Amino acid sequence: MMRFLPLCLLLVSPATAFGFVVSTMQQPRSSHSTFSSSSTSSALSMALIEDGCVTLVPKFKIKEGMMDEYMANLPKFLELVKANEQDTCLHYGFVGPTEDNLVICREGYKNAEGLLFHLQNVDGPLQEALRYADIISLDVQGPSSELEKLKEPLAAFGPTYYELQPGSMRSETL
Repeated sequence: MMRFLPLCLLLVSPATAFGFVVSTMQQPRSSHSTFSSSSTSSALSMALIEDGCVTLVPKFKIKEGMMDEYMANLPKFLELVKANEQDTCLHYGFVGPTEDNLVICREGYKNAEGLLFHLQNVDGPLQEALRYADIISLDVQGPSSELEKLKEPLAAFGPTYYELQPGSMRSETL
């Protein structure tokens, strides 16, 4: 595990700084924690529950010459999610664009019903986005019981389904 050098090491010679790094690398693994034992035990004791979340990961390929139009449309998605999905959305955001004109949307919902509500909620911006980009892949991840609920409604998008393994968990606070 890499540790950050304390600011004071920037004021000493390189040999002294190197000696510090070597000595900390030789310490037992448990001493590398930056948490006190009380904060570590409370972090480890956080409530974990069975993960029933559904994750949707669409990858968009922006059409030639349509970057500005596509990017101008993204805030519409965010506004609708923020206004209408507080009870169902666990996370939502966009990654990109990349050099090869790809944008990925990272979406997580409490369950399949939350994902389906989202698709209704953002239908307008989605239809606009599809004028400027193509969905080149769509991954859906979650418990098999939740994925089953999505197969018919998402069939037109041709998604790839990934079943969440039994015993998976998440923080209760999400």
